[in-house]
Amino acid sequence: MGPRARELEPFGDGSTAFTVLTRSEAKLKLATNEHSQYLEEKTGVRVEYSTVPQGEEGAPKVNAIISSGDLPDAFMLGPEWMGGFTKAQLYAYGEQGLFQPLDKLIDEYAPELQQLFEQNPDLRAAWTAPNGAMYAIPAVNQCYHCASSDTRTWVHAPSLEAAGWSEHPKTLDEFEQMLRDMKEKDPEIRPISGTSTMPPFGLIAAAFMDFGIQRIRRDGKTIVYTPLDDSFRKVLEVVARLTADGLIDRNTFTQNEDQLKRLTMNKGKSLVGVTQAPHHWAIADIDFGNGNDRWTEFVPLTPFAGPDGQAPIVPWNESHGDAVGLVISSTCEDPTTLVRWADAQLGLLPSLERGLGTQGLYWDWADGKQLGIDGRAALYAKLPEEENKPDNVSWPEFSPHNSSLDVRHGEAVNEDTSIEPALFRAGQLYEPFRSPLESVYASPFFSTEQSAEIGELRTNLDTTYAQLTTQMAMGDLDPTDDSHWEQYVAAFTNAGVERYLEVLTEADAARS
Repeated sequence: MGPRARELEPFGDGSTAFTVLTRSEAKLKLATNEHSQYLEEKTGVRVEYSTVPQGEEGAPKVNAIISSGDLPDAFMLGPEWMGGFTKAQLYAYGEQGLFQPLDKLIDEYAPELQQLFEQNPDLRAAWTAPNGAMYAIPAVNQCYHCASSDTRTWVHAPSLEAAGWSEHPKTLDEFEQMLRDMKEKDPEIRPISGTSTMPPFGLIAAAFMDFGIQRIRRDGKTIVYTPLDDSFRKVLEVVARLTADGLIDRNTFTQNEDQLKRLTMNKGKSLVGVTQAPHHWAIADIDFGNGNDRWTEFVPLTPFAGPDGQAPIVPWNESHGDAVGLVISSTCEDPTTLVRWADAQLGLLPSLERGLGTQGLYWDWADGKQLGIDGRAALYAKLPEEENKPDNVSWPEFSPHNSSLDVRHGEAVNEDTSIEPALFRAGQLYEPFRSPLESVYASPFFSTEQSAEIGELRTNLDTTYAQLTTQMAMGDLDPTDDSHWEQYVAAFTNAGVERYLEVLTEADAARS
């Protein structure tokens, strides 16, 4: 599935220049940018771009523009990680009459988006506010391996083999024995190490429970905060025991990524046996073609069964990979043309041109012999010139585009110059253990008040989680001691977990 290669027919006459607020980036000059010119030529729509910086630096400027009432015709500010609008903001500004509802125009003038909705049946519902309106044209950037990245754990294959293991452990007991064998074979090694932002709980938790996405799981109609689950207490017991026995590096709970890499990239051999990270970039230096292949020695560790033989459960973030693509303001006099302009960008050719540049110069269709990321016949291939393409050719990820799975996986790749095939295989390894779809709590539209409250509560709970789990792991608290467990639970109560779940439940009910 994915967008089709359709030739665009111009539908604008260029008589009106639409104003669009988007993001600035070093060396990006949208007025002369090749992709800007490509879109104008293919659609006939003339656009005057103004820009604000990404993230926190740009937020005050966006807020000032909205407060002034002097709005551009459209906002193209990218996904939330760029500082783009949240669903709560779309809903709030839409209700205030600042953003136009687009659902009727989408039904009539957006064939590419209609196809996306057909291929992803839940996508339309995900972008429909509680009042029934859609206030944005989405962008789609689907990532298969990202679905399991929060749990992905890597084992250093040479260390595994040196410890006498020809296969991955199949149970928690075997996993612990593997760690002990690693330590016995090489006293210098840290059987498990990691970072404070991603401590190595993932596969241990998977052996006991469905830990959820962002520590939230749906049990029927009940929303569960998983760090308070009795099963997680057992996870902490294992983590505390492994830390006390020297099998989990105590520095794990304080060190950063660079400090971890100094261990994995130690001259001569890795000093880490097992670590948790979403991808190789987070655990090793990758320098293709220079003989530095330590990263290839880290392979995904297969999820293992729990103490009672129960199958592991890997939280599977079933995301459409969707973000805000374009929002049209209430002051725009011709929203139909802008909907058509945004929809055109969701086509296959514009989506590829956006990220890669001009066809025939920087990329072209695959020759039929090349393989894509997923091992199937490739759809397209970067040309050698793409590596050295000049500035101001393509666009960043701030606009409507359709990088669906088939598009992403359709890129011809060389295993010697890309980690993507390895990450795809890692996703395949974990998928048989994926959590059921009905257990996933998908983020809803929050009201303005709910959004502010949720943000504060989540920050408090995240801080509490990091502090308390570290204390449990390091032995400052004992997860086997009932009084310490009660202290642990009370800390989350004080951080507002009950109210947090109430707000999540209220927002969830509003969309049903």
